Amino acid sequence: MNTFKVLIKILLIAALAYLLQNLFAWWVIVIASLLINFIIYSKGASSFVSGFLGIGLLWLFTALIVDVRTDSVLTQRVAQIFSLPSTGLLILATAIIGGLAGGFGGLTASYLRIWLMPPRWE
Repeated sequence: MNTFKVLIKILLIAALAYLLQNLFAWWVIVIASLLINFIIYSKGASSFVSGFLGIGLLWLFTALIVDVRTDSVLTQRVAQIFSLPSTGLLILATAIIGGLAGGFGGLTASYLRIWLMPPRWE
């Protein structure tokens, strides 16, 4: 796994997802992860990790910003709705759910690229 390539993909996924999710529905993050991982190809595990970290970190920071801006009032109320003991657990769950969506988008891109453009064995 090329670490620099994964880091670049994480930053590009987070930036594209941030732009797109302000214009469209939340699920556009999967498309952002899919596009970046399709363009910058790497094998399955690397694609999953870059999608997971790109979206997971984006949603983690977004949830933390909302928590700070609302003085934890909003996150406390949502945590109560889901019967969670703390707001930190809600923020962590938000990051994991977003990360899984992004990770599976990246993994789909990896397999889609192999299916559409099979590697040439010489």
